[in-house]
Amino acid sequence: MSLKFWHQSVNELSRIEAYKRGIEAHAGAFLGAEAEVHVHGMPEGTYGTQSPSDALGNAYLYHRVLSPIVEQAVEAERQGYDAFVIGSFSEPYLREMRTAVDIPVVSLTEAALLTGCALGGQIGLISNAPNVAFMTRLSVAKHHLEARVLDVTALSPGMDEYQLIAARDEPSALIEAFKTEARVLIGRGAEVIVPAEGVMAEILAREGLKTIDGATVIDVFAAAWSQALGLVRMRKAGMGTSRAWLYSRG
Repeated sequence: MSLKFWHQSVNELSRIEAYKRGIEAHAGAFLGAEAEVHVHGMPEGTYGTQSPSDALGNAYLYHRVLSPIVEQAVEAERQGYDAFVIGSFSEPYLREMRTAVDIPVVSLTEAALLTGCALGGQIGLISNAPNVAFMTRLSVAKHHLEARVLDVTALSPGMDEYQLIAARDEPSALIEAFKTEARVLIGRGAEVIVPAEGVMAEILAREGLKTIDGATVIDVFAAAWSQALGLVRMRKAGMGTSRAWLYSRG
């Protein structure tokens, strides 16, 4: 039997259905029969008239909107999923989820950073908008990887999730804007480039953007699902989440 991964987006997927379909198609092509990826999103109306990129920059709104995701991880374990993937660079409640469940909890941010460390020396991250870049900088610091991250920047001008999904069928301008920002980072010494936002990353992966001027462009979904596969195998071999200190269950 293939493994089952619960992939949790923080987007209202009913508003960007093409993103959900894109992740599912990508997972099918990348994982084959190894694992099924079931994509979940936030309830319709979660963000009102705002985009997630705009709303989640507010700490109170972030807490109120995203704290229920911890219970989603609990539900995934209860339903027999083998791993829970946080499909967001806002990386909500990672520590809390790892203390709540025994199945592996994987973050796009952490998986991309750790994969980047194996593929090059200095990592450059490009977000879709300044708010997301700010949250991503906090995640880099949380993982104590500042020495390996050259910078976290954003597209100029920034684009929210709905602008990105509108560009999905004609992505050439988005790709050029991303390449322009990437080349600045590469000129400063970046060897690995991370698209640090899910909708943008899905488009770039679908378009096959794997290198820019010799620098590797990380497919963040492939990195996360690969880490999930490895952690599931480690757990089956008796090496699961530590219960000493950071992820202690008390």
